[in-house]
Amino acid sequence: MAESSITKNALADALKGLMMEKNFEKISVSDICDRCNMNRKSFYYHFRDKYDLLNWIFYIGFMEHIKFDDFEELFDEDETGKRYDIWELIEELAVYFYSEKEFYRKALMIEGQNSFKDYFHDGLFPVVRFYMNDVVDDDETGILTALICDACISALVRWLTSDNPDEPEKTVEIMKHHLIKFARRVIQDLDPQ
Repeated sequence: MAESSITKNALADALKGLMMEKNFEKISVSDICDRCNMNRKSFYYHFRDKYDLLNWIFYIGFMEHIKFDDFEELFDEDETGKRYDIWELIEELAVYFYSEKEFYRKALMIEGQNSFKDYFHDGLFPVVRFYMNDVVDDDETGILTALICDACISALVRWLTSDNPDEPEKTVEIMKHHLIKFARRVIQDLDPQ
């Protein structure tokens, strides 16, 4: 493993450990560096701030989990012409969050500028927009895409912060079931024939 990766992973492990002990807002860059016996210069060589580190933890962890280098690859056709199915992606995302649920429970509760929720929303937005591209061609302002992203994040937070969250596969199945029922109701209301 390259020295850069070792350093980044050590900083990530330090932040994860600290987040199990105290609120993110109370964690300083010095705390993170002290935890892994590094100096602040090493931290700032790799990350702008603790928010940047938190976002990197998600990005690298999730991308390794789904075996892709970046989100764009998700939508490239493979040699058989198959693209990643959006429901497969949602289930993989749920499995990943569930596997690290204590950490992401805390990460998703961070509020304010540079929050993990904002970073996640910004990453989810182009994925949802791409998925909705052939359904909604006039979402120039992104209102519908933002609404769907907000709903997904809200559902994710509610699920992960519940006392006893269901298994990810069950959660995704329930979500699909209710979305289908909702879509049928909207169609029925708009076109009663």
